[in-house]
Amino acid sequence: MKKVLTLTLAVAIVAGGYMSEANGAGEQPSKQAPSISEINIYTPKELNARQKDLVDIGRYTASGDQGALKSTIASAIERGTLTPQEVSIAIRQLYSAAGLKQMNEALSTFNQLREERPEFGADYEKMVPKQTGLSALLGNGTNGAALAKAKNEDAKEAVQYNTFRMKKPKPQNRNRSRLGKLDRELVAAAALGTRVGKNNLFAASEKSLSELGLSKYQIENLETLIF
Repeated sequence: MKKVLTLTLAVAIVAGGYMSEANGAGEQPSKQAPSISEINIYTPKELNARQKDLVDIGRYTASGDQGALKSTIASAIERGTLTPQEVSIAIRQLYSAAGLKQMNEALSTFNQLREERPEFGADYEKMVPKQTGLSALLGNGTNGAALAKAKNEDAKEAVQYNTFRMKKPKPQNRNRSRLGKLDRELVAAAALGTRVGKNNLFAASEKSLSELGLSKYQIENLETLIF
């Protein structure tokens, strides 16, 4: 009887072990929180296209490279990353970071571009046609044939209205005419860094950019673009 009880107990223990292994094999591992390295995957590694255009506007304004500035502005407006109004705001706020002379030169370049490219927002007002020949003939009491001839001559001499084909603004940019605080700080930091290099002032600007939401990788990207 004692042997039977011992054998029964042994069988029960062995069977329990197999059941435990079977149950363990079917369990799913619990999902752990993502590691720090996994979280960093979702951190922006560099500036976006709009931010890079602002950086280029800041650094070319400060360096006085008007050719590169003109090309950057034209490309940014064509791609829709910046509107003409935003470009104007970005340049006008650089009187301190880039210098007053550099800011005025950049504005002059931008105005020249707007004159060359009316779709960038230049305002073309109607011109008053010249009336010298017709007025003189009317004053002398000329006959109908002479009047008709004078009208034709005046029509040739008159300044014609603007006939440029205007591009429709992109829907997402139509009502966008302001720069946010981060945009303003970014373009100013780019101009300041280009002008004075890596000093305490530029370090303070980088700190402000970090507080406004730029990652350390984006700030490193900014430095790569400037220096």
